[in-house]
Amino acid sequence: MIVENIWVLECPDNGHWDESFAEEEIARLAKVWDVVVTPTGVTRDMGFGQERLYVVEGEEENIKEFDEGLEEALY
Repeated sequence: MIVENIWVLECPDNGHWDESFAEEEIARLAKVWDVVVTPTGVTRDMGFGQERLYVVEGEEENIKEFDEGLEEALY
């Protein structure tokens, strides 16, 4: 098991999705890839929307697939 930090764009300025949709996708993909995802209170604005830092625990390959799945679902 490893632990990685992943930034997720939850509220893009273009309005293509919202925080609720992002959280649903995170939960769905966490189940698919058998990873534990914990949101932190750390956020940042990168100029294109609000991002939140998540801590992801699991097998290295599963975390990679989870992250790629988020890229497809949200970006």
